Amino acid sequence: MLDYITEVNRKQVEIPAVELLVDERFPWRERKMKTLRLARLYEIAGYKDYAVKSAGCSTWLQYGIQPDGAKKLQAVNFCQLRLCPMCMARRAKKAAYRLSKVLDMVETEHDARFLFLTLTIKNCTGPELGQTIEALTKGWYRFLEQRRIERSVRGWFRALEVTRRDKGYHPHLHVILAVEPGYFTDPNLYLPQSELVQRWRKALRVDYDPSVRISVTRARGEKAAGRAAAVEAAKYAVKDEDYIDPKLSDEAAADILRDYTIALRGRRLTAFGGWMKEAAKALKVEELEKGDLVHIDEEAIRDDVAVLIEEYRWSFGAGDYILSARMPGEKPQSPLRVERRA
Repeated sequence: MLDYITEVNRKQVEIPAVELLVDERFPWRERKMKTLRLARLYEIAGYKDYAVKSAGCSTWLQYGIQPDGAKKLQAVNFCQLRLCPMCMARRAKKAAYRLSKVLDMVETEHDARFLFLTLTIKNCTGPELGQTIEALTKGWYRFLEQRRIERSVRGWFRALEVTRRDKGYHPHLHVILAVEPGYFTDPNLYLPQSELVQRWRKALRVDYDPSVRISVTRARGEKAAGRAAAVEAAKYAVKDEDYIDPKLSDEAAADILRDYTIALRGRRLTAFGGWMKEAAKALKVEELEKGDLVHIDEEAIRDDVAVLIEEYRWSFGAGDYILSARMPGEKPQSPLRVERRA
């Protein structure tokens, strides 16, 4: 680090012949390889613009080297596509952080207890996926409108997940419920699993008993339950393994990608209600799916000026990120303004 500072004072830093990116906090190379596979699948599926965007995702990374030697990500050219493995991974980490802040506030202000609820519907085919998701979402709001549910549930967060099952799809909702401290001892509030099944069946307006699973988050310590709930909810991100699967042919994978693209286009995958909506609004994090994918937690945002700026470029030939520029640190720079190696 001291050598770096000495070189910075000379305003010119010699770059080694090849210096690869090392960042133990995020698997950049692994994710980038997946975006290239995604680009190929988008091309086969007929989405040329998406193919170009995903191929160009995260080809440029910029880090600030802090006075204490820590390396902090400052800028990246993310594609922001919903099904991009790179952007999904970053979005999931950011959503988990934001959700934990919401649950912390609800736990502090209301002494809330948290329950995990999974609500399902019958599996469907690709052409039925959009319609089935619509039925699932409408069922959720009819479920909330039932007086018994309305009385027992004081806040909620829901996330849609769709997984592939054999030749079909399994859409379902993962929900975190916030309930009163006395929920488990008050018969007017407590909802047994058998009752939840019947109420969900009624809300879905189906002629079968849908699968309903419910459990309690268990954690000790200040705000621990809220953080445990956020970590658990973050596991339910969209799984790129459903279409970026080496066992699938390009054509089969492209068909799955096409089904997801059509069914999820324009849909809001997460939502808040009650106590949790109030907290999300107060924290200005109502839209978990949107926002900056660079600074995914508060520790990534630093006010101090970086000693050095390091820029890495994706090398299609080497199949890795290679250091392309190192310069005195002042502020995050656009890739168009950075002096690069010839």
